[in-house]
Amino acid sequence: MKLLRAAVAGVLVCLVTTSGGSPPAAADPVPAEELGALVPVPEGVTASFAVYDRQHGEFTAVRHPHGRFRAASVVKLLIALDYLIQHDPALDLDKATTDEQRMDILALRTMLRGSWDYAASVLWVRGGFTDIIGRMTGLIGLPDTSAPPPDQRGFWGYTVTSAADVVKIYNYILDAAPTRYRDFIIGNLHASTRCAEDGRDQSFGIPRAFARPWGAKQGWSGWGATVPDDQRCFEDRIGMGEFAGPVPAMKEEPNPPPDLISPLLHTTGTIGPGERSIVVAFTTYPKDTTWPQGAAEITRLCWNLSLLVPGSRPTFPSD
Repeated sequence: MKLLRAAVAGVLVCLVTTSGGSPPAAADPVPAEELGALVPVPEGVTASFAVYDRQHGEFTAVRHPHGRFRAASVVKLLIALDYLIQHDPALDLDKATTDEQRMDILALRTMLRGSWDYAASVLWVRGGFTDIIGRMTGLIGLPDTSAPPPDQRGFWGYTVTSAADVVKIYNYILDAAPTRYRDFIIGNLHASTRCAEDGRDQSFGIPRAFARPWGAKQGWSGWGATVPDDQRCFEDRIGMGEFAGPVPAMKEEPNPPPDLISPLLHTTGTIGPGERSIVVAFTTYPKDTTWPQGAAEITRLCWNLSLLVPGSRPTFPSD
């Protein structure tokens, strides 16, 4: 944790002390870009992050917030929101009147909690593939977000976005979307499972670095279709199985082009009472990185960010 302590010391020097060691009478706020530059990023990792204080309506730390990354499963936030807006479905199983309605509720729930790719593919097709991204970028105003190109329209994970745009998505869900849509999406992110539906352990980043309350939507891509036996995660899985048969869409190509193969891990979500802060961290790794190594690196990044996240309670590991 030496890097973390060095970052903490730097932040405290910038925020609290003057050359005489006493609090300044009226210090100018330190720009979010400068604070973001103090946060150490693990060697070999490409990172972009944004921390947004919803109470004061400002960023507290950013690093390359408009850097564009393939979204992977973070795009499920837009898939879910678009589906709710287009169909206004029943969101309470007790109030659903047909099996189709119940299955859609369960699919949305599992997609948000356990990052179920099959549900995302079904809803991506129903929503008109890349039409979803067109509607959502127009509605929310997402200048850094774009749909996959026409020859890859079936791969929803190739949607491109930025940390700054994902902050906008969360703010829209929290402040502009109908209350029941907000409660459904955010409530399911708060119920995020440790194990994803594909057998990956998705408790990296926010879930491991911060004490509750938090809600998280994770993303990953480029790690291969098969999870090594010693890394498989089954506990807490919902396990719905397919609900509509094969669909012409999926997260990523089995053999993607070279510019789409860098392993990535994203952690995004709300932290603190009343969803006080939004944290978005995007990372990519060298191709020989293992999942445990990548998960440890993005979690370390979140620990290093923790003092700059208003309303948070970090869960620092022991040395």
